[in-house]
Amino acid sequence: MDREIVTNNKKYWLGVKMIPGLRNRIYVLADRAGGPQHLWEAGKDDLIDLGLDKQTAGEVIAERKMLDLDRRYADLTSNGIDIITTEDNEYPRLLKEAPYHPKALFVKGRLADIRTAVAIVGARRATARGKAMAEELASEIAAGGVAIVSGAARGIDTSGHRGALDAGGTTYAVLGCGLDMVYPPENKNLFKKIIENGALISEYPPGTPPLSHHFPVRNRIVAGMCQAVVVVEAGLKSGALITADFALDYGRDVLAVPGFSKSDVSRGANRLIKQGAYLVESAEDVLSLLGVEHVLRPQTDALNQIEKDFLEIMGWEAQRLDDLTAATGASIASVSALLLTLEISGFIKRDISGSYIRLK
Repeated sequence: MDREIVTNNKKYWLGVKMIPGLRNRIYVLADRAGGPQHLWEAGKDDLIDLGLDKQTAGEVIAERKMLDLDRRYADLTSNGIDIITTEDNEYPRLLKEAPYHPKALFVKGRLADIRTAVAIVGARRATARGKAMAEELASEIAAGGVAIVSGAARGIDTSGHRGALDAGGTTYAVLGCGLDMVYPPENKNLFKKIIENGALISEYPPGTPPLSHHFPVRNRIVAGMCQAVVVVEAGLKSGALITADFALDYGRDVLAVPGFSKSDVSRGANRLIKQGAYLVESAEDVLSLLGVEHVLRPQTDALNQIEKDFLEIMGWEAQRLDDLTAATGASIASVSALLLTLEISGFIKRDISGSYIRLK
């Protein structure tokens, strides 16, 4: 396709996406009109013929008149945001194969040819152990050359992105708002790193706030970009289960990390396993399903032998200080010092009850 036509399509995709009256049916309307430019230029009668009611058609015309499209498009590119359409080679191949895929995406960063990708999703209010598991999985999967995709939400999503970055891998965050916004706000520095080692992606134009109904919709993009979706901690009403449902609809693999049966944050993942999702205990489970070699990244190389031995004694169950003192035969002062060192380095965490749990 002629480069000028492609550029014009991008500009007009920006235009029609910025008009609220078109958003809910934007791709259908653009198809009926013969493309985003024709939809942008359509008169009131044309819009009615396309399926809009008179009031909405009038509102669209009024909103269009207030937009300086050339200036808005120039602002977009000057802020490092590109529009990738299904006509571009950079558009994710797997996503293009999925039903209901967006015809145009806003991208900040580098959207390379994604050959293999895994989504890691889960609870926003995740436990320390759940976040550690997501980070470990993402790190080892990314070390195998697999891109990590998630939604940059608090909890499991954020841990997945961080794990991929820690491994020097590629990660993509699909947002439920415009790319000029940082949500959640505490992820500002994480977003900068993602842009340098992957991309931020949204189908919403700049200026779009993070409204609650945007997030279930964006989950179809997360699922569509990947061969597999891994759920780490999810309640029965978690958005992660929506992502898993999309993956099943697309014929992609769904995997889940099992959790404590009495924990609300584990019920969704456990139910997925009951329904046939692959059970995940380690990154090797995910990589073997994808046919990718597992590159083991030792977690304890930075520890001395005393610290390694202590972690072996501690195991993976919650332990209190007096139990650890009895198990090691060391003094309370020595065990306390070890616990502090390991907590600072991220290997353990003290929970609300005062017990210590191993994270990696």
